[in-house]
Order: sequence, then C-alpha cells, then structure tokens
Amino acid sequence: MRKLSLSLGFLFFCLLATWALAAPNSILLSPERAGHAATLLNSGKVLITGGVNENETLDSALLYDPDTGSFTPTGKMTSPRANHTSTLLPDGRVLLVGGSLSSGQNLKTAEFYDPQTGLFTQVAHQMQIARSKHTANLLANGDVIIVGGTAAEVFDPTTDTFTETPNAPPNRTSHSSVTLADGTVLVTGGYVGPIAATDAWIYDPSTNLFTELAHQMTEARANHTGTLLLDHRVLITGGFTGTSPHSETEIYDPTTQSFTAAESMLYHRSSHAAVLLPNGSVIVIGGTTLESGFLAVNEIWDPATGLWTVHDTMQENRTGPTATFLPNGTILVAGGVTGNETVQTAEILDPVTHAFTSLGNMQVARNQHTDTLLNDGRVLLAGGSTDADYLSSAEVFDPTTNSFNLVGSLSLARKSHTATLLQNGAVLIAGGKTAAGDTASCETFDSRTDRFSPTGSMVSARSLFTSTLLPNGQILAAAGRKGASPQKTSELYNPRLGTWSSTADLTVQRKRHRATLLRNGTVMVEGGASISNGQPVDSGTPTSEIYNYKKGTWALAGEMHIGRTEHDATLLMDGTVLVTGGLSFADTSDLFITPHKAFTQTAGVLQPRQRHVAILLDNSAWGSLFGKVLIIGGASTGNSVYGGLQKALDSVEMYDPATGQMSLFGTMTEARQNHTATMLQDGRILIAGGVDSPEISGTAEIVQP
Repeated sequence: MRKLSLSLGFLFFCLLATWALAAPNSILLSPERAGHAATLLNSGKVLITGGVNENETLDSALLYDPDTGSFTPTGKMTSPRANHTSTLLPDGRVLLVGGSLSSGQNLKTAEFYDPQTGLFTQVAHQMQIARSKHTANLLANGDVIIVGGTAAEVFDPTTDTFTETPNAPPNRTSHSSVTLADGTVLVTGGYVGPIAATDAWIYDPSTNLFTELAHQMTEARANHTGTLLLDHRVLITGGFTGTSPHSETEIYDPTTQSFTAAESMLYHRSSHAAVLLPNGSVIVIGGTTLESGFLAVNEIWDPATGLWTVHDTMQENRTGPTATFLPNGTILVAGGVTGNETVQTAEILDPVTHAFTSLGNMQVARNQHTDTLLNDGRVLLAGGSTDADYLSSAEVFDPTTNSFNLVGSLSLARKSHTATLLQNGAVLIAGGKTAAGDTASCETFDSRTDRFSPTGSMVSARSLFTSTLLPNGQILAAAGRKGASPQKTSELYNPRLGTWSSTADLTVQRKRHRATLLRNGTVMVEGGASISNGQPVDSGTPTSEIYNYKKGTWALAGEMHIGRTEHDATLLMDGTVLVTGGLSFADTSDLFITPHKAFTQTAGVLQPRQRHVAILLDNSAWGSLFGKVLIIGGASTGNSVYGGLQKALDSVEMYDPATGQMSLFGTMTEARQNHTATMLQDGRILIAGGVDSPEISGTAEIVQP
C-alpha cells in the first residue's frame, strides 16, 4: 500500500482550495428544484418557474441574468406546479400550462407571466382535462398545441381559451414533440399507460388533426429528446424502454416520414436535455443512466460524421435539468435531481469550439521531432523519423508567410532527442536515438546563419530524457534511456565552454518522464517508465523528485495518485504544475503544489490519451482563455502491448484552473500523436507532424485565439 504523503492539514487545505476554485462556476438556485420549466425571454434573461423539492411543490419563479450571472426572484405564480410547460408567446408573455402537485394531483389551470411587470396572472379559462408531463408547442399563428393525457388542446392567446382537437394520440405522458420546418408538429413515443411506445404522430395546424405515421420509431422511448436539426431532420436520443435507459439514437426524415437508426451515444441516458448548437451539432446534457445512476458527463453529436464524443463534465450529476441556449452562445443548466436529492445549483456550459486551419505540407513528414520557438519568431523543427528512417533534416516555420523552409542539416540523423533554446539564442540539440543506437552527440543551431555546428558530447548516451534551461544558463539533462534500460544519471551542459559534466543521480531511474522548471528555479521531474523494455508493460512510476541546481542535488517529492508515462506536465500561472494523461487510464489529473512538494487531484482528460501535448495559453491574445491549458491530440490508451499500434486522436480539450474542469475545445484537421505544438509570438499555436498510425504526417495546422 502506498504511504500517505499528505498531512491532514494539507488535505483540508486542498479540499478548501478545490471548493473555492469550483464555487465561482456554480450558481446558487434557491430554493432547489426539479420538474421546473425554463424559458428564454426576449430580453435574453431566463425565466425559471415552479418545480418540486424534498419539502414542497413550488410557486416561486426566478430570473437568470447572463450579464450578472445570478438569479433573482420574480413574482409569485398563481399556483404551485411541477412538470408543467412554459411557452414564450409572440407578444413576449409566457404561458404556463398544467403540471402536478406533491399530492399527485394534476392541474387544469394555466397562467401568464408578463416580463414587463414581473407578475403572474391566471388564464381565465382552464384546460378541458388536467395534465402533467405533457408537451406544448408554439404554432406559426401564435396558438399553442398541448399534447398529453387523454386529449390534445389548442390554446388561443387572443381569446384565452382552450379547445380540444378532433383527435389525438392515445393517452400518453413523457413523450417528445418537435415543431418541424413546415409548421407541423412531430410527436414521438412516451408512456402509454406503463409501456414506452414506438408510435409517432404528425399534427397539422391547417387541419387541426393528428395523423399516425406509417413508420414507427426503431426503439420504444419515453423521457427521450427530439431536436430539430439545421437540415430539417430530427435527432431523437435515448429515453426509457420499459424501465431501462438506453443509448440508441435515430433520425426522423420529414421527406420520407420515416425513422433510421443512427450512431449510439456513448452513455445510456433518459430524462436528459438536448441543445442544438449554431454549427449544427447537438449536445446532450446529464440524465439517468444504467452504469452509475445519474450523469455529469455530456456528449456532443457531429452532423458531419454522425459520431458522438465526450464534450465536458458538469460539476454535479443531474437528471431532469433544464438546459437553455443563451444569446452569448453558452448554455444555462439548472436544477434537476442527483441521487435522492434535488440539485440546488445551476451552471454554465460553454460549447464553443475553435477552428483549426490546415497549413498544408511541411518540407518533410516527421514525428518524434523537436520544436523550438526562436528569438526571431520562427519555429525550428528538427530531426525525427519517418517510420523506420531517422531524419537529419530540419526546417523552420515562418509565421509571417505561414511557410516551411529547409535549413542546414543535422550532423546525425536522430529522434527522441531534445532541443533547448539557450540564453544566447542558439538551440542545443542533444542525444536521441540513431540507427546505431542511443547517442551522446550534440550540436547547436544558429538562427542567424541557419546552420548546425558540433558541440561537446554528453557524458552518457541517452534518449527519451528531458533537458531544462536553468536560471544560471546551464542545461540539465535528466535520466532517459540507454539501450533498453531507464537511467538515473543526470548531467549539465555549460554553453560557454561547450562541455558536459556529471551531476547527482536521480533517486528513481526513469524514461519518458517530464521535467518542469519551477518558479523558484528548481526542476521537478515526475513519472516515466522505470523498468527496462522486454519486461511487463510499465504504466509509469508515481514518484517525483526535485533538482536544486545551487546544491547539485536531487530529493524525492510527493507521489502522484497513479503512475504515469507518456504524459505531459504544464506549469500554470499560479506556479502549480498540471500533469495530464499517460499510458495507464488516467481517471484524474494531478496538480503539483510547489510549496508543499505534494500532489492533489483535479479533473482528468475527457478522453484517455498519451503522447499528447499540453500547452499553457500564456499569451494575452487569448483574452478570456488566458491562463487555461490546451491538451492537444495524442493516442488513445488501452493497448496492452507497448509500442503497438495506437489510435491517434484529433480532439483538443481545455483545462480551466479556475474551475478545475476539462471541456472540449475543438477538433484538429487530422489525428496526431508524437506531434509538436508551439505557441507563436502572436498567440497562434502551430501544430506540426506526428503520426496517425500507420502513416507519418507531413502536414501542419494552426489555431488562433
């Protein structure tokens, strides 16, 4: 059993810090509620009405103001109600219809909310029947069609009357209804008695009649969602079939009036929410699932590929929340239930994804190369490999022309080496793998002449090591591989003399680790494979240690909660170090707290990944994203054989230190692992090369703030 390395006091500090960081993104919803309704008003504010909690059915209402990020009370409903509908009328008022009380009684009443006065008034006439868990759709003429229970009714806001339609779908609740592009309404599934249904109906306002479709859904569903897509089809997701949530989805085509099975979601869901985004994607939020009860993880559907990917993770598990797309492009998720408790919070999701632009081909396809931002703003890409061939070529990216140009040639073809910008502006290329094995040879690149020159060789041949520029101008080379075995040795390069000398050994041998220069001038290394090739697959050591260049010594620091190798580490603006991903399944990330020399856990990557690049957005051009971290590409974990084929990833995630949460940032133009990502002086990020197994990439792309 691993020793407990954190004191109780520090654990308490971490808990307080985690709460303090998470709190700003969580909005108090008082009183807590589920079974409520949410409506976006013409003012851009969101009206939250009614609902139920452990104590009562509510008659209170709240307004959410996106400008202040807070809720304020507004008016008082004429009746408590939950599981009702809320519909914005053309004149700006909101119509609330039906619902239920805690006693189980369903309501026939309806009421208006007037945003101008903030008051609720009862509608003069009641519905013909009481109903709850029904649907209400605004029609083109301003009327509202209400479906559910034993009948359907049309509400006329000019006379404040409800009129029963000549026919209706059989008695049902918890169904879905979607207003189609032609003004008709599609009604699907729901519970007919205790049984989830597969039937579907079209309501035509011109005839005031319902017609049952000849084609039924591919799955029986209740508590599912239906979302009108930009191409006028309808995406139907999840729901209960009997008593079990499921992940199946399907698409309704209004031209053929038929349903076609589509790609399943990643999670079983019912009582979730679905929101159409401006780019045509659909994000599904929360819900009830088979695996863990209630979901915090959200996923997104791409209309171009028809595939689902994880989007982000909410701060709380929620089933039955409301989700409202706001004018600023974010989504307000409010209330719901988790476990046996009503959720007392709301939170904001930001579904914006950023575009990646292809730059075309580099001069040479390469992976396992190095990238170095030069003082003149260009980027040096050096060495690497194309499958079995090692590269001696190098090229520079010119950000003023977005072009790649060959420069000089390395004296030795190499990969898995290091490239470090020296204080004099030169670049030190050190070690790496060659056709003859690991090498100790080194050379420097002069950006003024674009030429490589030999310099002193390292004390020991090595690859898969780290190189760090120290405050005194020397370079620390730490651990790495020699032959098949990880090393403990480390050494220092003196750029004035062009020579290397040994320094203290690390406590733990390691390769494929990461090194970070901390704000106090010391160097922290963590993780890495600590056993030789040919042994059982090594998911990495959890240990870390710190090098003090003034004393020339290494000392063990805290342990991560799991061992990691092929991960990445990023120094954050507050001086902590974010450690993400790795060969083993990284359920959470680790944060190294420098003053305590210890780790605490934070949100893990949404998609398990290794061989990725994590880069701090430390250029002011990123505006509100300044200080956040992009986690770019990599390979999916789970392959049990080290060095076997891995699935490269095209997804990019973002970590927000303020909330401790990950979210989807965007998708690259192609999947990449063993690539490089470089922050340019203007804030753009250059992503170059890599491999999408089995092909080496010769392309690059760029993402800008």
